[in-house]
Amino acid sequence: MKTLSQRILDVIDDLTRSERRLAELLLQDPDMLVLLTASELSTKANVSKATTARFFRRLGYPSSKTAQKEAREAIESPERSHLSLSDRRFVATNISQHLAVEMQNLVRSVEQMRSDHLNAATSLLARAEKLWVVGFGDNYPLAHFARSLLIRVKADIRMIPIGGFSVPEEFASIRETDVVVALGVGRKSRGLRSIMRSARAAGAGVVLITDQATPAANDTANITLRCRTQGASVFDSVVAPVSLLTFLCSSLALRIGQDAIERLHFIDRIHEDWGEVLTEDL
Repeated sequence: MKTLSQRILDVIDDLTRSERRLAELLLQDPDMLVLLTASELSTKANVSKATTARFFRRLGYPSSKTAQKEAREAIESPERSHLSLSDRRFVATNISQHLAVEMQNLVRSVEQMRSDHLNAATSLLARAEKLWVVGFGDNYPLAHFARSLLIRVKADIRMIPIGGFSVPEEFASIRETDVVVALGVGRKSRGLRSIMRSARAAGAGVVLITDQATPAANDTANITLRCRTQGASVFDSVVAPVSLLTFLCSSLALRIGQDAIERLHFIDRIHEDWGEVLTEDL
């Protein structure tokens, strides 16, 4: 049986703006389905009762009461009965279950990704004079990974934040010919939104890579690419975002063509000339 979060992620792209407010609320804290009545959920999400009823029918439930009943039964099941509501994701999982969830994340992400958006993102990256990769908090490792690929095929790649350096001073050199790759998977920081808004104000392009619970940010991003990040247990998955970044960077290399090939060959020659770089040399 699918969980509430899985049902929401399955239909996230088809939800109205009002329904999305409910979806975001329940994805952040699924326990609200059990703790609050349908009327209280409507009030908390600032939507009408009719929207709430329509939302649960869209998820495949006959009514909100049916959804609440299933949620209570899941919490009260033997394997979860010893867990508090806030700890119910701390459930043992085996490697097969983990793999199944990760595969579903990849498949669902690919199924819901629009090819025209991917092509537009690749074209935007290829035309840029400079690329900026931005990722705060949990998104910093993803940003670091993206830059490690991009720097192999394009020369001028900036990263924000950089340890010990002020972000505004780094950002001050952005130009309208630049493109920002913004990583906003999971929790989004105020800094990320500020940089995206300022980049658009400067005339630069913005490609946002985020999760499926995030609506398209048309006011702050030219293109929004969303990945399914449902975790099998304690942590969210980053398999789909990593795969998407790899695909985009590979597509960018092919779009750039001979210049990218020559840069890759030149990097290989440097590695051969320098030999093994020892840790103490860094």
